[in-house]
Amino acid sequence: MPPYAKEEMDMTKTIMLSLHAALLILAAGAGAAAPQGQDSGGAQEESIRIGSGELAVVLGADPSPAEKRAAELLAERIKDRTGVATAQPGAEIRLRLVIGTAATNEKIKAFAAGRKDIASLGPDGYCIAAEAGKGDLYIVGQNDSGVVAGVGRLMRELRYEQGRLELPAMQIADAPRMPNRGMYLWARKHYFAQGDQVDRYIEELALWGCNGLAFWFEMGQVNSFDDPEALQWLAMYRRFYATARRMGMKTGLLMVVNDAYKNSPKDLRISPIIGCPNWYLCPSKPGSVEQMVAWQEQVFKALPAIDIYNLFPADPGGCSCPDCTPWPTHGFWRIAKPLAERIHQISPKTEIWVDTWHLNHPTFGGKDWKNLVANLVKDRPQWLAGFEVGLAPHHRFAAMSAEDRKCYNDANMPLMVFPDISMWGNHPGMLVNKEYWKSLQAELNDYSPDLMKGGWPYSERWNTDIANVVFLSFFWNSKKTVETVLDEYAAFHFGPEAKTGRELLDLLDDSCKDPQQPQKIEQTLAKLEGSVPEWAKRDWRWNEIKVSCSRFRVRK
Repeated sequence: MPPYAKEEMDMTKTIMLSLHAALLILAAGAGAAAPQGQDSGGAQEESIRIGSGELAVVLGADPSPAEKRAAELLAERIKDRTGVATAQPGAEIRLRLVIGTAATNEKIKAFAAGRKDIASLGPDGYCIAAEAGKGDLYIVGQNDSGVVAGVGRLMRELRYEQGRLELPAMQIADAPRMPNRGMYLWARKHYFAQGDQVDRYIEELALWGCNGLAFWFEMGQVNSFDDPEALQWLAMYRRFYATARRMGMKTGLLMVVNDAYKNSPKDLRISPIIGCPNWYLCPSKPGSVEQMVAWQEQVFKALPAIDIYNLFPADPGGCSCPDCTPWPTHGFWRIAKPLAERIHQISPKTEIWVDTWHLNHPTFGGKDWKNLVANLVKDRPQWLAGFEVGLAPHHRFAAMSAEDRKCYNDANMPLMVFPDISMWGNHPGMLVNKEYWKSLQAELNDYSPDLMKGGWPYSERWNTDIANVVFLSFFWNSKKTVETVLDEYAAFHFGPEAKTGRELLDLLDDSCKDPQQPQKIEQTLAKLEGSVPEWAKRDWRWNEIKVSCSRFRVRK
């Protein structure tokens, strides 16, 4: 037993991973190149090949749920991709991967002492230290979210082979530029049919740096709060929020301000307006505001603590009656103000954001949203956290012009974005649209970096996975290129066949103009079918990619 074994047992909990082949130090260039990053330090010239020794993932004496789950996910990933089984307790340890924060792990605390790169980490940041010839490797998180993001980064840096694992020697310190790196998963049955897969997906998003999960409780799907289906949806949300919390994530709730149940009082309903179901309530009718606030309070209290509450205005939402027109400063504000005040009264720590999605539509007053913004900037209500703006350059009534973006910058209030990554150009199979993503990134970077705090990409179905990763990467570092993100994605999901996988993603790009696109897709997919690791084929993403390829079948 190594001399530190007793200390290890006394002060830490370990997850043992047995690995086959002796510990070797290899020259640079062995295996696939590590993904490019925007870090301090970076990969060194040697890599650590882990074999017949043993590796222990070392947590502190009282690890957080996020630390424990991240360590479990790492062990599962290694087992799935290399066939390596967890070692038995008491086995000899050659390497230790120490994971945690200075608050939860004494070894991390000692390691971090005097290190400026760790001391200067921003919120959610992490440091990875893997030096050839050293017995201890480290993932240091600034907090739980940082630990999880650091473990995710390590997973993407590892090189997986059957019975063997290789880690490039590296010194990386990185932190996100935006504090709210969320994902809004649209609550539709075809997306949430498999709860276990959604749980796992939330965890995988966290490993890419996601630190927030949002849902919309769509009242119009049910007849009332007590409808059995409504109670099922609320139970599902509670489950998924618990998964998010376990990964160190925030929770968000997007609510359309004048949403209503399908059996809402007919005498309180709206005058018809584009994109809005007729059972929504008109804020200008006596008693309607009180009813809507009561309904939303009921939903809010039925869920765990919500960190971010979004007041959504339209698409759906709205009313065309004279008293509600123009919608932003009349009907919308008539319900948004008392609703925000009530949510703030119930939960003062909940951030409340005002969304302006779709308010460019002529039916909603055209540019009246600017009056709404100006009024809120002037009054600065205590509950207001900031504005959430649409990021949808191809959406006729949600696109923001350069002049519109200047209006928000001049308002000098915190901003988040609601990017359309699902509705525009959607089709079966994995979505790849590099030029569109670049246009979204350009708009994102047109807002003041001092004001931009992140956002909630709108993810409708599983086929937005690459787009989700692209935007999480933008929120982490808005200057990171789409090409770099795709390189990282291909390296992680295709392993040793990353180059061919990357070529396939380029061919599936909706902006691809190659006249031989169908033939090349067929050939590249066939090549991957015969060479990609089996673990890649077991991933649901492989099927999404094949579905996308099927759109380009060559006619025989």
